[in-house]
Amino acid sequence: MSQTSNAMPKRVARVAAVQFMYEMEMGDKKTPSDKDLEEFVETYVEERINFSFFKKLIDDLQKDADFAGIVNNVLEDGKTISNSPPVEICIIKTALAEMIFEKTDIPVIINEYVEIAKDFLDQKAAKFINALLDKISKTVERRCQTKA
Repeated sequence: MSQTSNAMPKRVARVAAVQFMYEMEMGDKKTPSDKDLEEFVETYVEERINFSFFKKLIDDLQKDADFAGIVNNVLEDGKTISNSPPVEICIIKTALAEMIFEKTDIPVIINEYVEIAKDFLDQKAAKFINALLDKISKTVERRCQTKA
């Protein structure tokens, strides 16, 4: 196992959520069961994972939030998220779900997903995701902060 072991189970959960979302997008599966999540982790995740955080991220992605609309509102020159590669879309949407529904500090979220982008995409895409998430963070409503 690499990096610090305390942070790793959440990092692994974030990576797994991006990968699971990608699998859902490619397979047109929209509502995964707990069994689907467990099987995915058993099959594809080799490191220690914070399963409850992974499950929460997937649940957050299923909630009613206009992820594409939020992203498209900060893109310039008429660009839309639908023009991005599927892996990039999954990284952005998962980061956005965590921004909206979880109490994780925004700089931590941006850093984590930029690092994930570096693992899956080239440096240019990682820089784009960094800038995009920074813009989004200034406009997004954090529903996790409005709950009593």
